[in-house]
Amino acid sequence: MDFIFWFVAVFALLYGILLLALPKARLAPVLEKQLIQKGNSNPTEEDIAKKLKQFRIYGVVCLAASGVLTALLLTGGIF
Repeated sequence: MDFIFWFVAVFALLYGILLLALPKARLAPVLEKQLIQKGNSNPTEEDIAKKLKQFRIYGVVCLAASGVLTALLLTGGIF
């Protein structure tokens, strides 16, 4: 079970770094496509900026979750 938690911790770390490191120019087209699929046929720059901010927050949450899970695993594990 600890191996699964280590995998999740490493994945969350890498995903958080990816979300924070990708520039806006790379994420904007993807976010625009997502907004169009969700029903917003003409997303504005404000909508894209709000979604980008949400992705950056997700990156911070992933890094924090990875840190907490790593700390738990290093101090003896969950079980």
